[in-house]
Amino acid sequence: MLYPATLSADLQYLAQRYAWNDEDKSEVRAAFTDNPEMVHFFTVLAAAHRAGYEQCASNGFIRLQAWCADQGIGDPFAAGFDLPALDAMALHLRKEHA
Repeated sequence: MLYPATLSADLQYLAQRYAWNDEDKSEVRAAFTDNPEMVHFFTVLAAAHRAGYEQCASNGFIRLQAWCADQGIGDPFAAGFDLPALDAMALHLRKEHA
């Protein structure tokens, strides 16, 4: 299976964000190995966090799927999901905070 070029950076980003320890990293690696759906999930999760996605009490611990729908970018688990739209949102956020 070919992995997206961004997967390594996405996993490093998530590992730092969630403070994954070595055991967590092993579990994540096992979850995505030869599993395209999980590769897609981790890629979308990293992009969503970069675009402002947060799970917290104030937003009812919103799930990724609901957050994406609220942003008007569709279901992250459906065929044809627009991942570049998340990247564009993240770029816009970086420009706002520059």
